[in-house]
Amino acid sequence: MKLSVIFEEKPKQWGFRGDPYFWDYLKEKAEKKDLISEDELEEWIKEEYFSLAGKPLTDDYMDFAVIEQFAHGGMSSGGVANEWWMEEGIPLLKRRLHALSSQEGKEK
Repeated sequence: MKLSVIFEEKPKQWGFRGDPYFWDYLKEKAEKKDLISEDELEEWIKEEYFSLAGKPLTDDYMDFAVIEQFAHGGMSSGGVANEWWMEEGIPLLKRRLHALSSQEGKEK
């Protein structure tokens, strides 16, 4: 099973306009990755963010990056909200991964 399965259902709310584009970017990259641990998932997302933003993904209040390839117009165009990813996005993906891993364990 590929990691991209945890990205199938998109969240209903985002931090900034660039967040759905970062989500899609991660999903596309995850199509080539097998399932990994929850800690590895968080580290991988942070590495991808750093490679695009040139700075770390942290939980610093109101920190964000503007990533040009995700800029498609609007006030927060291209903006990727650190707070949303740290408090909403990453925990959501980790919960999905945990549920999948638990389900796989039961099937074996």
